[in-house]
Amino acid sequence: METQDLVNQLAQRVGITPEQANTAIALVSKTLLQKADPNKASSLLSKLPSSITNIFSDSEKQQFTTAQQNVSNEEVISKISADAGINDQKKAQQVTEEAVKLLQEKTGEGDLLENVMGKFKKIDLNPFD
Repeated sequence: METQDLVNQLAQRVGITPEQANTAIALVSKTLLQKADPNKASSLLSKLPSSITNIFSDSEKQQFTTAQQNVSNEEVISKISADAGINDQKKAQQVTEEAVKLLQEKTGEGDLLENVMGKFKKIDLNPFD
């Protein structure tokens, strides 16, 4: 499965444009690599399609495989909402969850992705209702 297939599947599953899906796949991939243990990041880099890994610079790849970063799921969802032009936190969360599922299917790394991303908690955007 190449990136375009991932993008098209994500777009269909959550009802967004392929451009939005492309941005989401790139951001989710980067987040997974940032949050992974450096040894696991190396393994994940080798399993992702080259069309995804090619978007990262050599210095980014080196950073993924030497240092683990703490990026919150809320940050990822907000970034996807803004960068992909979704502008809806609930929709962005759905997009993020589906992108993670697709990457799990693609890499066969279900446990790794779940450990890195954790279970997405539903963000209550209106706690006063």
